[in-house]
Amino acid sequence: MITYRRETIAWGCVTLGGFLFLPWERVGKVFLAASWSHTGPGRMGGHWPLALVGLAACLAIALGIVGSRDRRGGWAILAGATCGLLVGILQLAATGRAFGLGAVVSLLGLLTLAGIGLAQVGLVRGGPFVGAGILWSAGLIILFILFPLVIMLQASIVIQGHLTAAGLLRYLRSPIFLLLRHPELTVDPIRWGARVGIGTGLIAAALAWGCTRRPGPCLGWGLGLGIGMGLSTMMGLGLGALRNSLFLAVVVGAVSTGLGFAFALLESRSTLPTRRLLAPLSILPIITPAFVLGLAMIYMFGRRGFITHTLLGLSTNVFFGPLGVGVAQILAFTPIAYLVLAGVVHSLDITMEEAARTLRADPWTLFRTILWPLVRPGLANAILLVMIESLADFGNPLLLGGGVPFLPTEIFYAIEGRFDQQEAATYGLVLLAITLTIFFLQRYWLGRRSYVTVTGKPSGGRPTPLPFAVDLALTGVFVLFAAVAALLYGSILFGSFVKLWGIDHTFTLKNYQDLMSHGIPVLLDTMGLAAAAAIPSAGLGLLIAYLTLRHRFFGRTTLEFSAMLSYAIPGTVMGIGYILAFNAGALQLTGTGLIIILAFIFRGMPVGIRSGMAALTQLDPSLEEASSTLKAGTATTLRRVVVPLIRSAIITGLIYSFVRAMTAVSQVIFLVSPGHDLVTILILSWAEYGTIWRGAALSTLLILVLAVCILPAHWLARRQRFGQVAGMG
Repeated sequence: MITYRRETIAWGCVTLGGFLFLPWERVGKVFLAASWSHTGPGRMGGHWPLALVGLAACLAIALGIVGSRDRRGGWAILAGATCGLLVGILQLAATGRAFGLGAVVSLLGLLTLAGIGLAQVGLVRGGPFVGAGILWSAGLIILFILFPLVIMLQASIVIQGHLTAAGLLRYLRSPIFLLLRHPELTVDPIRWGARVGIGTGLIAAALAWGCTRRPGPCLGWGLGLGIGMGLSTMMGLGLGALRNSLFLAVVVGAVSTGLGFAFALLESRSTLPTRRLLAPLSILPIITPAFVLGLAMIYMFGRRGFITHTLLGLSTNVFFGPLGVGVAQILAFTPIAYLVLAGVVHSLDITMEEAARTLRADPWTLFRTILWPLVRPGLANAILLVMIESLADFGNPLLLGGGVPFLPTEIFYAIEGRFDQQEAATYGLVLLAITLTIFFLQRYWLGRRSYVTVTGKPSGGRPTPLPFAVDLALTGVFVLFAAVAALLYGSILFGSFVKLWGIDHTFTLKNYQDLMSHGIPVLLDTMGLAAAAAIPSAGLGLLIAYLTLRHRFFGRTTLEFSAMLSYAIPGTVMGIGYILAFNAGALQLTGTGLIIILAFIFRGMPVGIRSGMAALTQLDPSLEEASSTLKAGTATTLRRVVVPLIRSAIITGLIYSFVRAMTAVSQVIFLVSPGHDLVTILILSWAEYGTIWRGAALSTLLILVLAVCILPAHWLARRQRFGQVAGMG
């Protein structure tokens, strides 16, 4: 039986040192208050069970020194660490005092000792690094992903300590949320929805009976399509934030994914030189917050817009509403869909197309029978990602909504305007239910089919070029899209150098000079917070990818699913969960920079997981087995063998995590405080309150800074033929 004496002694000393010398609790926002009364021993006077934390650390040190060579030593370490961990957590929860640095160090040390115990008794293979890594990952995911969601659910159904659905039903019946009966509605949505649903259900049931002659499929298709069409008709004819957000997400998801797929085909199979312009297009959504395009649309299509007012002589609000929000989101999210689908199209096995052409298949048959079935996973991932981004988008509905309610903006108004956390939690719960439904529909659509196209066997040849007419048509669509995008981005640049857009176009540098007092410091603070989050985000993502891909343990699938949950949840929902979960009590973090860093870490972590998995799947496990044969531990193997071989993927994931944090809006809009402002929130507030020229100047500066940061990562990603970015899908 292997004993891990050195690891046990080291982590026992770390735990004991944190308990004895660092503040167990804190007053206010200061994590290092040097006071004996706030340390672990100082708090034992009123809470004597807290002594078990120190005793568990002493027990681990003693067992490490003795070096027991049977399972009993491992069980003792595991039991002592578990008891100390539970006592420490319960003490913090019972007192309601905010945790200090000593509590963090001690509890994480006990968690590590529990992992060492798991490895020593043989419940986990791979040594103490794997055991501690599993417990660390699980603990952090529970605390910073699952716990905020549970608190949000609790806030929506618990009022003054009593479980009730009255408040939940009141908000769901609110006209702001969904309006189905009103004198201003020209038709009755409920009546028409019932008619359409019944008619569609009967037709679907009849067709299913004619095809199968079985009652099961007949009933399933009839009920499914009938209910779906009925509800869709009701919401389509009604009003409210739910209806607006859902239809916007569906339209933007379908259009953006279709355009992204067309552009991916152009990049891989076009014979025209314009396909080289797709590379810059793929960078824009990464370095630009989505709402910047909404800001540009005000310049171009607002009441004093260049196109609407200067060229056409119109003063119109037509682009302030769902139309303007939808156009801005399509322009912002189409490149994201293209990034996902470009990697999928590149990975297709050319030999399958060559075989189809050998059998004299025409281009349409080749697309229908070969290309379309194989790109289904990419299409599903792209539409899922775009719909979630649309549902979570906060800036564009705020700037271009024109007073039309959307779920993200109503969540914001519920918190900041109506001061009703239960209403915000209810709408956040609805957003969560929508995104999880989309996620499971995606999984159902893909089913259990196999989509393997990369087998390791060499495949020569070139992909089938697009028919010239199709190539020309898709290129025309791309050129139009690129022209509109260039016009909007150009308006941001031009607007940052004029005094007042639409009124006084005199050239000036005052907009940039004004940034020196407030904009530049906020930009630098944001860069510091994003950099502080990028390393742990990429590191934790790589750790989870390595554990779930290379090791088998109980709960592996649950760990991976929970870690990726923040990828499938709108940022607005996570922001609501954080403000509710970490606003008071032992986990109070609001008003500190740490809560913003944590939001960045766990929002960007799925990027690190996907990039790590994409890199590790290309690494032969025999290299790690050879290292283990030479008696190297898992941590040593990871540090000296795995990390050097996937260094480029790690660097790419690190930079993408940094840039993603710099452009974040929805998940941190509720977390900023006077001492910790963010550049995206500042731009949004300037645009909302009328100083749009300052917002344009700061947006231009932000785009330039992020372009410099992202170019190395983009170069590495293109060298790996979209391996990193396609892994996000």
